[in-house]
Amino acid sequence: MIMTNWKFAKAIDENEEFKINQMNIWNFQWHCLNKKVEVIGPYEGQIYYFKHYEITDGTRKVEFVAGEFLNSKVGIYVKDDLADQKL
Repeated sequence: MIMTNWKFAKAIDENEEFKINQMNIWNFQWHCLNKKVEVIGPYEGQIYYFKHYEITDGTRKVEFVAGEFLNSKVGIYVKDDLADQKL
């Protein structure tokens, strides 16, 4: 199984607009693909275990990792495409 690298995108308030591939994540049903993805907090370097989600508009699919930080912000992580490339 290939390990996906996730990079921190933004800490947002719940329902604050956030688009991935022109799709606002709050406008779609989130489908959980993995219940435990380890990510590093952007500020204090703390390890968090967030969920891996997928949304679709019927033609496009977008995957991201999201969860709540200690400050009640929602942390969004997106695939690190550069890290996934083979050298």
